[in-house]
Amino acid sequence: MVPECKITRIECYRFDDELSDKLLPGHGRDCHCGMLSISTSLGTSGLGDYEIPCGNLKGDFVQWAVVFQKLKGLSLEDGLHYVRQKKEAWGEVRTHVIESALTDLSEKLQHKSIGNKELDVLSNRSYIFDHSEAYVSF
Repeated sequence: MVPECKITRIECYRFDDELSDKLLPGHGRDCHCGMLSISTSLGTSGLGDYEIPCGNLKGDFVQWAVVFQKLKGLSLEDGLHYVRQKKEAWGEVRTHVIESALTDLSEKLQHKSIGNKELDVLSNRSYIFDHSEAYVSF
């Protein structure tokens, strides 16, 4: 059973080539790669990564990520329900990254463990910021 909590922060990163190569080996050079982190009122975070072909990013990174802002304040269950409602409008990549982060978060809350997505490089926030071409937080 997942403890009741609310989504308190959503962070989206777009990585440079060096960090993209470390975290998403084999990604295409004509892609934007990054990570989405969802934090809760219990202090637990879930992660999802993405790879967007450059031609599929309409507008800038902030415009792409702003749709996730509506999840702030929702419970995990309500967040997943909202994502499923928006699947067609958001498209495959956005839906996948947010579902992945919510699923990772749910698993961490159920098992009260670090989870398998926590890599050493992700625990170093200054390294992530140094190797991010774009960042947005809600």
